[in-house]
Amino acid sequence: MTCKKCRKKAMKIAVKADGVIKVEIKGEGKDELVVIGNEVDSVKLTRKLQKKLGFASLLSVQEEKDEKEKEKEKESKEIKQNPIEWAYCSQFPPPPYHQFVVDANPSSNCFIL
Repeated sequence: MTCKKCRKKAMKIAVKADGVIKVEIKGEGKDELVVIGNEVDSVKLTRKLQKKLGFASLLSVQEEKDEKEKEKEKESKEIKQNPIEWAYCSQFPPPPYHQFVVDANPSSNCFIL
């Protein structure tokens, strides 16, 4: 952006885009337009700038997070491990099992005699 008129025009276009919170002009020759916002369509904005100004290029796209979001992200990365709890199961002995021996062919004869 070589002249003040071009910069002003670029800022007006950027401010009208959906989700834009802040617009700044940065760089050595004040030739970079920095747009900050939520869910800004960068491709659509670049095309509008190209159409109105004749030239525009997208240098980078970044997601800017608040401090609270960064803290939540750090907390979610940390593994929370609960202490291991051993289950106590009382084992009862099995019920007594009685076995009865019954002779199928009872004989009263004595083999020893």
